[in-house]
Amino acid sequence: MSNSSPNLQSDTNSPVRDSFWRFGSSRKTPGVAKPINNHLPHKFEKFNGNLIPKSKKDIDSSAIFNHNAYTTTTHKIVVENGVISSSTEHTDVTISHGGGGSLDNLNSPDYTSPKTNGHGHHHMSTNVTSENHLSLSSSSTSSLSSSGGDISINKQNAIYNEKASKLKKFEKFLGESNVDLDILKKIGWRGIPEKKRSMAWKILLGYLPSNGERREEILERKRKEYRDCLPQYYISEEKRTDPDKKTLKQIQMDVPRTNPSVPLFQQPIIQEILERILYIWAIRHPSTGYVQGINDLATPFIYVFLSEFVENVEQCTVNTLESSVLAMVEADSYWCLTKLLDGIQDHYTFAQPGIQRMIAQLRGLLETINSSLCCHLAEQDCQFIEFAFRWMNCFLMREIPFLLVIRMWDTYLCEREGFSIFHVYVCAAFLVLWSDELKQKDFPDIMIFLQKPPTQNWQDRDIEDLFSTAHLYRELYHNAQSHLKRR
Repeated sequence: MSNSSPNLQSDTNSPVRDSFWRFGSSRKTPGVAKPINNHLPHKFEKFNGNLIPKSKKDIDSSAIFNHNAYTTTTHKIVVENGVISSSTEHTDVTISHGGGGSLDNLNSPDYTSPKTNGHGHHHMSTNVTSENHLSLSSSSTSSLSSSGGDISINKQNAIYNEKASKLKKFEKFLGESNVDLDILKKIGWRGIPEKKRSMAWKILLGYLPSNGERREEILERKRKEYRDCLPQYYISEEKRTDPDKKTLKQIQMDVPRTNPSVPLFQQPIIQEILERILYIWAIRHPSTGYVQGINDLATPFIYVFLSEFVENVEQCTVNTLESSVLAMVEADSYWCLTKLLDGIQDHYTFAQPGIQRMIAQLRGLLETINSSLCCHLAEQDCQFIEFAFRWMNCFLMREIPFLLVIRMWDTYLCEREGFSIFHVYVCAAFLVLWSDELKQKDFPDIMIFLQKPPTQNWQDRDIEDLFSTAHLYRELYHNAQSHLKRR
């Protein structure tokens, strides 16, 4: 953690900057950390000399993710002389991100945060003025419902306009002759529009260059290189060595059970594509070979790159597509998977030291953030490796709905340190999120819960809340890394 300097330096691409958190003293001496203009100071508590939120609900992710503007709504119901009337007031609040993503309005003395419910979602405040004690009639209730419908429509329009504005911004930015990678990471950290995700991911991974004039040439060359290696490595069964046969057999066992909830990956053609990608990668990387979990990491690339050619990937019947399209998707997915795995090679070498290190970091971080939960897990003899290994190996792909995982990868690919650093904080936030439930469970129920947490109804906002919490933990603890240097 920083010294008494008012500015907290961070090397993150996330949008919260040094003006958001200010610490009055070093971490070694008890101090006070205050969010600027914190409208809910009672919801922060002192912990090891810092202030941390008591729970997920105390973090308003709109400060990070609602980048352009939002509207606070006040709905007033007046009951006077037996007549019920209602009015709706909208107040526009704009957050400026110019010049490096600082949240200017958060520092303004005039800024007032909208009220949130227990889960951080914005809700209208309701003021009721009544001269007589009256019950609402059915007609008046219908009138209020109609007004609520208008508010819902306005909210949907605002979301649509925001998405359209973001898409236009990405189209203009990615259309430039030279893409500034740092700026792309800043604007992509909050999510990338679906129509521009394929191009953005390829640039972020280094598969495509920032220079637009060279992209077509490189795409054609890399796709041809992949096509040429197919007959070299994907040979007939009798020509394979015994280790290669064993590798292929394991891949063929894993492919059909990869993302069973996503219909796309149950189509035979897609399974054949996935099998070839995994097998060729394993043969070309003998020091690691194929490891279970790599099959999961290939699927977001296939899905995203297919969306470049198909309007609705979820309803797509792949065998109706041209073979040239599928060949391009396969080649691009292979090279991007290779780029991704190059950054986390130690996750898949002998004894998987990269994953072991991340699990140790998670345990140390949880001891700092939520020692009571850590103690309860220890009392129940719940070893972190028993549930967190899969979290690190597959980056929560089996715990969170697939389409939300793609949204998570937008942020991960925009991280300067890649997946490994920020993902530890995401896992810590994910674990703390279920703290109250876990403290009431014994070992078998804890393991069942953590292997299949109740995230099936999650939406984008839940991921934004999770990332907000994870970002906060990193701001508080990343520069005081005693918990990351253990073991």
